[in-house]
Amino acid sequence: RPKIVEVDSEGNVLKSVPLAPETDNIHMQTRMARKLENGNYLVPHLLAFAVKEYTPKGEIINTFSTDYEDFGGREAKTWPFTAIRLKSGNTLVTLTNGNRVVELDAKGNIVWMISNSDFEGNPLIDPCGAQRLPSGNTVIASYGAKEGIKLFEVSRNKKNVWSYYGH
Repeated sequence: RPKIVEVDSEGNVLKSVPLAPETDNIHMQTRMARKLENGNYLVPHLLAFAVKEYTPKGEIINTFSTDYEDFGGREAKTWPFTAIRLKSGNTLVTLTNGNRVVELDAKGNIVWMISNSDFEGNPLIDPCGAQRLPSGNTVIASYGAKEGIKLFEVSRNKKNVWSYYGH
C-alpha cells in the first residue's frame, strides 16, 4: 500500500496519502515526492514514466508522461526521478536512464531540455538530482557517474558554469 507519510519532528504521523503506482516493484514505484505550496504532492513514478500530482486525499489531478516518442519511447528509459514545481508554474524533471533534464509547462509540453548532445563528455549519467537556482541556472547531480562529472551547473542557454569531479 504505497503512500506518502508526513511526520512531525516528534515522530507523529500528520498525514497519510495513498499513491497509485503501476507496478508492484516497491523499489521502482516512486522517487523524490515533494509537497507543493497548494498542499498537493508532486510524485515521480519511475516505471509508469509519469509525474503525478496528488491531492491530500490521494486523488490524481494531473499527470505528465515522460516516455516521449522523440526520445525513443519507453525503450529510452526516461524514468522521472526528481520533479520540482518552479515559481513560474513549470515543472523541472530529471529523466534518469534517459540522461535528460526537462522543464515542462502546465500542460506537460517541454519548454527547456538538456541532454548529452548539448555537451562534450556526456555529463548526464543517470541524472537523479536537480535544482533550479534563483539565477535561472540549474544544478544537476549525475548519480551514475563513477568517474567524470558528478555535479554541474548549467545556464538556460546550456553553458556549463562549473563542474565537480569526484566520488
